[in-house]
Amino acid sequence: MRVLYVNQWHGLGGAEISLLRVLEHLPRDEIQPALACPRGALAEEARTLGVEVFPIAFPPLWRGQKPSPHDLQRLSEAIASSDLVHAYSVRAGWYAGRLCRRLRVPMVWSIHDLFPYPWQRMWLRVIAHRYSHAVVAYSEVLQRQFGRGLAHKVHHIPHGVDVQTFVPLSEPERAQVRQRYETPADAPVVLHVGRIMPFKGQHLFLQMAQRLLTEHPNRHTPTFWLAGDDSMGDPRYAQRVREMSRTIHPSVRWLGFLHDIAPVIAAADVLVHCSTRPEPFGLVILEAMACGTAVVSANRGAPAEILEHGRTGLLSPPNDVGSLADAVCTLLEDGTRRQLLLANARRVVCERYTLQQHVRQLVGLYRSLL
Repeated sequence: MRVLYVNQWHGLGGAEISLLRVLEHLPRDEIQPALACPRGALAEEARTLGVEVFPIAFPPLWRGQKPSPHDLQRLSEAIASSDLVHAYSVRAGWYAGRLCRRLRVPMVWSIHDLFPYPWQRMWLRVIAHRYSHAVVAYSEVLQRQFGRGLAHKVHHIPHGVDVQTFVPLSEPERAQVRQRYETPADAPVVLHVGRIMPFKGQHLFLQMAQRLLTEHPNRHTPTFWLAGDDSMGDPRYAQRVREMSRTIHPSVRWLGFLHDIAPVIAAADVLVHCSTRPEPFGLVILEAMACGTAVVSANRGAPAEILEHGRTGLLSPPNDVGSLADAVCTLLEDGTRRQLLLANARRVVCERYTLQQHVRQLVGLYRSLL
């Protein structure tokens, strides 16, 4: 089965990293993958996995632009030579969907975004009804965007984690990772992972850090790690966050984008997920749960589906810096409670959210459409 994956982005956000992991773990004796996307990091990473790449630019829909005739021809040829297309972003679904309909190639459409306005959700439903044979919703909150009328097309298939890669580290291994970032082995480490953009809430994380340092003094001063890509976000916001971090320097470490994020997550004590609006999924939450790192997250969107408060993590009121600081402080000071959460969290990921389960469900969906 030849499957063409289509994605509008060139960089490596959460959805793109998830796509790369799917490409790596597909059963190649059954699935021959190809990828259509712009030139950039995603295309380069896919090539290292032995995936054929069609470099195609997908301009924003709202600007009224269209792909070049050459790109449209290349996309059309790639679709015509495929048994099935899996569009991995909204814009990709729009551009690929019309060609798939004309060429009679079934299309699966993955939705990674939540849309707040009714007209946006109506547009999604129209495109899903007209062009897609199936829709992949990674969370229940994403699934609800499509309403009951498309229930037969929408499949709830959560993201998965490779539990052989995302694992707890031994104390010497943790110390080695911390040394890399000039962090004492015995210092509490609080981590934020996400693309540097306002939605991901790095400013809230730093406000929480400042509050934690001033109002919750501990035996050891916490160190705060920020990891993420700033190449696809707002450079003005990234600059603002860097300026904020200087007020609590040297407690803040900027780690940048990391290909191998698993040991960094496993070397932290607490991961904070503080998106400013409802999160469509939050893959890093699963990664932290698998790594034995405690999670504090805003109590809305998909994280509220994934985490069970007090059993596998702590949920905090959205955009409430004080409550966020209190939750982190609780986990840093109560090691017994933290260890109980970690054991439960790792077990839940291994039972419900493995990458193998995710790929198996996708391949089963592909088979059902052919």
